[in-house]
Amino acid sequence: MTAPAPEPPADSPADPDTDPDAGLLPGPVTDPAGLEHRLLTALVCAAVEPGLSGVLLFDLAPELVTPVADLLAHLLDLSSPGPATVRTVLGAATRDEDLWTRPRLRRGPDGIAFSLAPGPLTEPVPGPALAVVPDLARLGVTGMRAVVQLLGADVATVEHSGLRHRWRPRARWLAALRTEDTERVSPHLLDRFPVRLSVAGLRTFPSTSGDSPGLPGPLPDAWRTVLEPAAGHPRPDPLSLTDALASRVLELLGPDAGHRRALALARIARALTRLDGATEVTAARAEQAARLIGLPSAPPSRAPEAPGVTGPGPAPPPPGTSGDRRTPRRGDTGPDGPRPAPPGRPVLAPEPAERIGPAAAPGATAHRTPYPEDEAVPLAEFASLRTPWRRTAGPGAARGPVIGVRRSRDLRDLAYVRTAMEAAKYQAVRGRPERLAVAPADLRGYVRAPEPERMLTLVLDHTCRADWNWHAALEPFLQWAYIHRASAQVVEVGGATAASELRAESFTARSLLDPRITAALTRPPGRATPLAHGLELAGQALRRAFQHHRAGLVEAWLVVVTDGRGNVPLDTSRRDLRSPDPVAGRGVDDALAVAGRISAMDRTRLHCLVVDPAARPYAELPHLLADALGATVIEGRVGGGPTVDGHPVEAVTDGGW
Repeated sequence: MTAPAPEPPADSPADPDTDPDAGLLPGPVTDPAGLEHRLLTALVCAAVEPGLSGVLLFDLAPELVTPVADLLAHLLDLSSPGPATVRTVLGAATRDEDLWTRPRLRRGPDGIAFSLAPGPLTEPVPGPALAVVPDLARLGVTGMRAVVQLLGADVATVEHSGLRHRWRPRARWLAALRTEDTERVSPHLLDRFPVRLSVAGLRTFPSTSGDSPGLPGPLPDAWRTVLEPAAGHPRPDPLSLTDALASRVLELLGPDAGHRRALALARIARALTRLDGATEVTAARAEQAARLIGLPSAPPSRAPEAPGVTGPGPAPPPPGTSGDRRTPRRGDTGPDGPRPAPPGRPVLAPEPAERIGPAAAPGATAHRTPYPEDEAVPLAEFASLRTPWRRTAGPGAARGPVIGVRRSRDLRDLAYVRTAMEAAKYQAVRGRPERLAVAPADLRGYVRAPEPERMLTLVLDHTCRADWNWHAALEPFLQWAYIHRASAQVVEVGGATAASELRAESFTARSLLDPRITAALTRPPGRATPLAHGLELAGQALRRAFQHHRAGLVEAWLVVVTDGRGNVPLDTSRRDLRSPDPVAGRGVDDALAVAGRISAMDRTRLHCLVVDPAARPYAELPHLLADALGATVIEGRVGGGPTVDGHPVEAVTDGGW
């Protein structure tokens, strides 16, 4: 037994160049105090290092986006004395006119004149520029194009509406993204952000201190020396990079990492070195940078051994398992002769242990890696570059959310502000400064996204899937909704995480790529089954879609997955109050009554199906519910996929009813 190494004296400071843990982040990764310190350190590194122009925060609470943006803006103000930071917020409705140009009106000798000036992202601006993206997954095409063009670029050029400008981007970008939405964002877009940090455990933000507005506390003197070079502090000396830094960065990232990640980690190490007042960037600084962003540390590579010297071999396999499952080949020998054939594989291999209790929704677990896109599979939208065909033309087609502006050929759905801006450009040329003259070439109209013309309504009874998997039964309908870009109405009955177990819950998704649908399909079951209330919510959603839908539905599917054993009466669900009287069969009777009202709807456009989990006892309840709905029953447990009268469900959804 070896004696433990002696501890260093309490008064001897740790050397940050040799100890990667010295002076870095107090507390574990999930500790709120440690998260606050990591967040402050990352933002200061982005403020002092020009190469760290983008900060991406995973799982940041929406209410903390503004305080974090205020903190980064204050740090930029400290590093650039003068005008305050110019902040720009980008979202789904951001247009090119909001980013690259800025209209200016001035009074001249001939009246009011109109001109275009560089926009908020076309530097130089009066002060430091900061672009804030509250939700990167919902960023529009215009914002994504701006991120790709500016983040990490040496030079940028804009040519828009007669304006030509060329500059060197110096703006900082702050973006937030939920981990479960990573698969909805292009990895090429995520790769543009050099500083990444998971702040899943951060729920509150420290209060503003008196001497440092916008900061959780006073900054260290060494940090202020770097942040305030123009306030009498001398500029730090140039830093030197050691030879071991590059190799250590590549070891930490792995062989498959791109050059952007390697440069980002090295620049973070350089910023940490500058904040500590050192002059040499060592390999230990790279480990500090890896710990800052949550990158797992890799052991240093060993020097190659001399020929003929054998080192310790791999650990032997555990008892009862085979170390190599390859088929033995001729010449495949070990140190003691031919390697024996591996033992046979057991009929039923042991499975990993499963956690008992409510399961977490997909993506709810905080990722420790700053690159979750390496494990996520990007969700490519079907024919994403094509606009789906419209069923109608004319005034009925001019409905939907506005996604852009284009030249108009008629007077319907005009964009009045953009039309006036186009006419003002040529006001001086047309020689009528006293009034605004609008020519037909100035007319601009809105470009609108088509409204979904198909709808999938799912009623998911979580209490009926205790011992079976319903994904195979629902897969044909989910594929139909995905291919046809149908909207989704999901009604959850008997979920373990419901706000009230006496009531069903529902939500509307514009497409099947909504992450809430994945979470709903994996929700653990609860105790009560308010089936009648769930069917009532589904019926209300269908009536609202058929009667009040702006474009009108062409086709809708109602898929009910349940065993029919509703145990909560409809009146109890409406009042959300337990009844002291015995329930008996009132929950089932109310569900059948609500199903009868749904069957009276337009059946030329509405198709109803009931997925039977074949639960025992009371196996006849799903068939009674299907009779009340006028629906067809499909067996959910049949091997090879669900069938209807012996035909696959795919044939029914593809060929119509």
